Amino acid sequence: MKKDDWSGAGDTDEAIDAWGGDVTNKVLVKDGRLSVKHIPFYKFPYYPDVLDLRKCGYELDAFAELFDMLDGAHVRHATVAHILLHLPTDEYGRMGDGSGGNLIWNPRRARELEFQVRAALHRFGVSDIPTLLRRTIGKAFPGDSMSHIAVDLLNVFFWAAMAKVARDYVWRDPRLEYAAEYLEYPVKRAFGKFIYS
Repeated sequence: MKKDDWSGAGDTDEAIDAWGGDVTNKVLVKDGRLSVKHIPFYKFPYYPDVLDLRKCGYELDAFAELFDMLDGAHVRHATVAHILLHLPTDEYGRMGDGSGGNLIWNPRRARELEFQVRAALHRFGVSDIPTLLRRTIGKAFPGDSMSHIAVDLLNVFFWAAMAKVARDYVWRDPRLEYAAEYLEYPVKRAFGKFIYS
């Protein structure tokens, strides 16, 4: 009897290979073993949050493009967010005077607009959305992987998610269009592309 016959060393345990994934994310590798592709953080949601978000009129997939950008973010993106939030710069990203932001965007003003959007959502009866989005986005960096630049990245992506919701309610309050443009600026700046256009 060969060693491989009794040890099971040549057998593939499908449960171990598929840990954290489902059948749709499996890829066949050359040697015949199954491996799992990367699964984004928002694909493992807390189901009561999904139901509460659905009750507010949103599915998690409505934010998939934004969440995929967060899931694929690199340190260079987080650095841009950190600079915008904490270091004074001019409109071209060079160091300047002030306490953060640049001539066209300021983190203090973004916080003020966030609360204006929250107030509008409260008036429209969907005040749970910001909490549910913050909770979902917070799962992007679990446990010890959280750092100060990760927190900055989470903040700007939360603002971008709030901008998406604000745009959906512009028909009820036209002032939300300006708030949405302002809140999504850091993500546009960090990633160099427009979202939800």
